[in-house]
Amino acid sequence: MRFSPLALLAVLAILVFSSSAQAVIVPQRSIAGAKIGMTEAQVRARLGAPVSVHHGSNLFGPWRRLVYGRVSVSFQSGKKVTSLMTKSRLELTAGGVGVGSTGAQLRAGLSGETCKNEFGVDHCWLGSWEPGRIISEFRLVGGRVSAVSIGFVFD
Repeated sequence: MRFSPLALLAVLAILVFSSSAQAVIVPQRSIAGAKIGMTEAQVRARLGAPVSVHHGSNLFGPWRRLVYGRVSVSFQSGKKVTSLMTKSRLELTAGGVGVGSTGAQLRAGLSGETCKNEFGVDHCWLGSWEPGRIISEFRLVGGRVSAVSIGFVFD
C-alpha cells in the first residue's frame, strides 16, 4: 500500500494536534485531563497507572498523591482530587501560558490574575485565597513560570 506525501502529512498533523490538544491547563479546573473533584478511579481511567504513589499526613489529615509524567494529583483528607500540579512544559493554557513562560507572557496570556512577591516568592494567581475556594497559582523563578498548581484553599 502506498501513501502520498500529502496524506502522510495530514495523518501526522492529526497526531500532533490531537496530542497537543490534551496538553492543556484549564485554570480553576484541570491539568492534563485530571480535574479538581475527580475520584481516584476517574483519574486512573483518564491518565492510567501513576509512575508513583505517595502517602502522608499533615494538619488537615491524611493525603495521597499520584505522580504522573506531566502532573501530580493530590487527595487531601478525602476521595476526591483537591489539587493538581505540573512542572511540565507540555502543559499550557489556551493562551499559551505554562512552565517556561516569562512573567510578561503570563500576564498577556491570562485574564484577571494577581501577581505579587510574598515572603520571597514571586507568583501570580487566579481565584481567591479563601477557605473552600479554588486557586490557580503560577510560581515564578528567575522571571519564568516554574510550576502551575490548581487546588482548594484549606485554611
